[in-house]
Amino acid sequence: AFPEDQRRKPQGPGSPSASTSAASVEVAGSSRASSTASAPPPSGPRAPDDATRTTIMMRNLPCDLARDQLLQLIHDEGFFGEVDFLYLPVDFSSGENAGYAFLNLTSHAAALRLQRHFSRFARWGMRRGRTCNVSWARPDQQGLDANVRRFRNSSVMHGSVPETEKPLLLMDGQPTRFPRPTKRIWPPHSDFG
Repeated sequence: AFPEDQRRKPQGPGSPSASTSAASVEVAGSSRASSTASAPPPSGPRAPDDATRTTIMMRNLPCDLARDQLLQLIHDEGFFGEVDFLYLPVDFSSGENAGYAFLNLTSHAAALRLQRHFSRFARWGMRRGRTCNVSWARPDQQGLDANVRRFRNSSVMHGSVPETEKPLLLMDGQPTRFPRPTKRIWPPHSDFG
């Protein structure tokens, strides 16, 4: 079993988990403050209140949309510099995306604007375009730090995975290096993605 398999097991609200560690994450040497509130209490993660949420999930994306195409579309639609994390999961067997993406925005106000703009969005410029649905990501996925912690040691960051299929960190609209893993990263297994 890979470490990733253990991470996916359901856990109770007070259970310790690598994805809910209170450790702070330094993003590519930046001293920029995180968009999340203070560290969670030792008893478990604190659910962000509505005014601090910055991570959204976009659903019903065209399956042939690539990560860089999605980023360019987001920039073209007026959100350049307001997204600091983007992950568009890809099914490694088919090469198509999974139809959804996670984005973290630099502020709650920007996240609300992006939600309003892309809800019911259908101007993908592709044959197989669908109507987009946008919602908040789960509480344990809120904020830049939470997303970095979630993916920095994930199999999707393994060297065998093409760069264009990995989570992307951005600073001022430009890609920046993801922090180094803190443990050995296993390659994705055959049913990954």
